[in-house]
Amino acid sequence: MADWINVDGRGAYIFAQVQQSLDRRQYLMSKSRLTALFAVLLVGVVSVVVAGCGSSSSSSSTGGGEESTASSGGEPLTIGSDIPYPPFEQGKPGSYTGFDIELMEAIAEKIGRTAEVEDTSFETIFRDVGQGKFEAVISAATITPEREKAVAFSNPYYLSEQAILVKEGSEITGIEDLSGKVVGAQQGTTGQELGKEKANASELRPYPEGPDAVNALKAGTVEAVIIDAPVAQNAVEKSGGVEIAEKVPTEESYGIAVALDNTELLEEINAGLKEVIEDGSYTTIYEKWFHLEPPKEIVG
Repeated sequence: MADWINVDGRGAYIFAQVQQSLDRRQYLMSKSRLTALFAVLLVGVVSVVVAGCGSSSSSSSTGGGEESTASSGGEPLTIGSDIPYPPFEQGKPGSYTGFDIELMEAIAEKIGRTAEVEDTSFETIFRDVGQGKFEAVISAATITPEREKAVAFSNPYYLSEQAILVKEGSEITGIEDLSGKVVGAQQGTTGQELGKEKANASELRPYPEGPDAVNALKAGTVEAVIIDAPVAQNAVEKSGGVEIAEKVPTEESYGIAVALDNTELLEEINAGLKEVIEDGSYTTIYEKWFHLEPPKEIVG
């Protein structure tokens, strides 16, 4: 009997230990479940908070983006320009500058747009704008009856004349001395047209860019270059080794060109140009690039 009781007591003891172990395991499992549940709930709360912050940030970003767009002028206005042609247009993609570029940026801002400039050949620039490659052209482009058959021009924004550029010490003193000489000019420009009409040169060599013609002069490939007077002056000041033999009055006016049927944009550009002139921005830009007061014919 005592042995049975002992065994039974031992069994009771073992049973109690097992029960205690099971109770502890249940407790731990319950605790783990609660911990897991709490973790899930915590993740859910954090997700909601983050989503809320994200939504607020996104809204703020959109607002900031809109403010940035508005401050920089809004919807892009694509512009074609033959670069380089200093001081009107110069620089590298993404950082173009010059009188034309800064003026166009100011006009674009006035009409709620952002000027985006694309380098293109002057020889095809009017055809390209007419075909919609870009919306407008600003490229020291003289308004001529021939060009007005292909594009519509804004009101004049610059008055120009041609110049005969020669090497320092050259015997050439003016356009009359170009007879029988090899003369350079940029392809498709009024300088080239002037050379055809009045230079009587033995050869009139066209160059794709104005600076190419100037470099040919410095290298001795040509004896003179006919080019817009401000560009000639820029070459004298920046390049050296060349001088202006003569300025030829041609009563040229530069305009901003758009496709013939884009009358709405033309009206906007004219309105923007008028504002830029009236608020003094035009004068500031002009004096920066030419170190002269703008002509009364433009600013009034």
